[in-house]
Formats: sequence, C-alpha cells, structure tokens
Amino acid sequence: MTLELFLFAALLNAPVTVPGAEDWSRSPEAYFLTSEEKQEWKHLQSEEARQQFRETYWKRRDPTPRTDRNEFKDTILARIRSADAQFTIGRTPGSRSARGLVFVVLGPPTVQQQIAGPVKGAAPEMITPGRLSVPNDAFDTTEFHTWVYNRETSSDLLSVLEIPSLEVAFTIEPGHRDEIRDSSRFQRWREMIARHTIVAAAARAVQSE
Repeated sequence: MTLELFLFAALLNAPVTVPGAEDWSRSPEAYFLTSEEKQEWKHLQSEEARQQFRETYWKRRDPTPRTDRNEFKDTILARIRSADAQFTIGRTPGSRSARGLVFVVLGPPTVQQQIAGPVKGAAPEMITPGRLSVPNDAFDTTEFHTWVYNRETSSDLLSVLEIPSLEVAFTIEPGHRDEIRDSSRFQRWREMIARHTIVAAAARAVQSE
C-alpha cells in the first residue's frame, strides 16, 4: 500500500469530530461514565453515534423508565447548576472544579469543615479545627476544606460504598484552583457509584414490570 493510500484509509477510520467541539466525556454530565463506557465512547465514529450514546447514557440511569421524566438526569443537571453557582474559579465553571466534581457525584455534604493556611500574626489557639475563628485576610492563600458525609443525610450513598462515613479533603487556592487531596480514593468511589447508577436503575425497571 502506498503512503497516500495508507493515509487515506487512516482518515476513513478516524473518528469524525467537529473542530473546536468539546469532548462530552469530560463534561460534568458525563461524570457517571463507567470505565467501560469511557472506552466505548472513544471508539465512536460519528456525531450521530455519539448523540445516540448520550441518550442511552441517561436512559440506562432512569429510575422510572416508563415515565416521561428522568429523575436521575434532573438531579444531576440541578447539581451542575448549583456547583456552577457555588464553586466557580476564575473562568472555570464551578461544576468543572474539584469541589464541583465531588458535589455532582456525591451530592451536598452533611458538614463542610474549613481551615485556612498558616495564620499571619495570629496565635495558634485562635484556630478551631473545623471552622474559621479569625477573618479570612489573616491567613495565607491556601485553604483546607473537608466535606463529611454521614448517615444523617447520606445513608443511600454510604450503603452503595459500603462504608459508615465518608470524608473528602480539598486543597484550595482561592481564585486560582482547587484539588482533591486523595484523588485516587475518590476515583474508586466514583467508579462504584457510576456502576450503581446503572444497576439500581435496571433493578427498579424489573420491579416495575
């Protein structure tokens, strides 16, 4: 095969993408993709196939498939809007920040604990773990937040993960960026939840028949 024919064949087999179009699999709506679904998405060849995949993604997670409403989709879109309103950093929408990711996947925490960085000219006893005891401008720019999920408000979530309680810690540079301090553990939780959204929906669909 000549080089020209080889390149032409490669182009025919390459996924069709629109210049400048966003990769939907990296969007907040796609936070519940399982590892298998991510691989399936990568091999789609056309925008029509990708649109069908997105529709199926939501249908797989519809807890009441015989009704017009998809409660799971409504909940996630509402969380995305709430995250955008609360956690936007500069030009980064809140739902695409680290806290936004956790908020969309896990929902609102039972308790939010916040401790800022080293205090400038303040005595150590002025800091109370879990809350701010001095004005924000008394701290360096780095903040440390911990979100706690317990049985009081997150029993269903904890049952899925089979743990008694859950904490997610963040390091935040206000106005610049935030990150999950143990991202590998969160990603394991995220995969478990993503799989459960499909399994739970399928089980409820069988029960409704």
